[in-house]
Amino acid sequence: MGKINGCLKCVFFLLNAVFGIFGGLMVFGLVKAQAVEPQLPSAVGHWLWVGLCVFSLGMLMVSILGGTAAKTEKTALLKVFAGLEVAVMIIMMILGIVMASCRNKVKVSFENISPDIVGEMMAKNNIREILNDAQEPLQCCGFMSYQDWGSSIPGSCKCSESTFCTNRPGNLEGPAIIYSRPCLPIASDMLDLALTVSMGVLFGFAVTALLCLGASLLMIGQIRRHDGGRGGQAIAMTAPGYKLTPGI
Repeated sequence: MGKINGCLKCVFFLLNAVFGIFGGLMVFGLVKAQAVEPQLPSAVGHWLWVGLCVFSLGMLMVSILGGTAAKTEKTALLKVFAGLEVAVMIIMMILGIVMASCRNKVKVSFENISPDIVGEMMAKNNIREILNDAQEPLQCCGFMSYQDWGSSIPGSCKCSESTFCTNRPGNLEGPAIIYSRPCLPIASDMLDLALTVSMGVLFGFAVTALLCLGASLLMIGQIRRHDGGRGGQAIAMTAPGYKLTPGI
């Protein structure tokens, strides 16, 4: 019979598996992304890319450490794991707070974009290419309206089988029927949703780390009680056989 309660160990393995799956998915995603786009590390920033790699590998290693500690029932490994879970919990909370702050700032920034800023963005070829690629899947045209494209509306604004269609003004070039809604509000809503989900995931992992920490402390307590009780029984069994030598 093991030193740790079987139900507690199963719960611990399940909680610990969350970190392992998350870390494994992050490692796979980063490797796959770099294989598809070799210049991605340079695009997102070298140090940020290294940080993501270290973080994902760290999550995977923490999960492996926790599983090994629970299986071997070693208090030393469980103490190391508990310390790492405290660090993970703090990091997740900080990232969640930063994400919440960024979400509010991004929302305000999108709301305060002026036509002058849009004009400056449309003057850049790379921005125009990004917008052109995004219009068809998002079913929108222009940042704030189709007028952002000037006198020539690109083919990606062509509307078909959609409720967001309108006729192109006769003085402009391009498809006869175009999307009536702008892309900026759609992008803002999508980014807000992504940041909200990311924030929820980070706080969720913080709670999971807290539960793993509590489970590891309970397992440490059970191992200590088991070892202490076994030692007490051994002393009790040997005590009756102890004899005093006369004259001493």
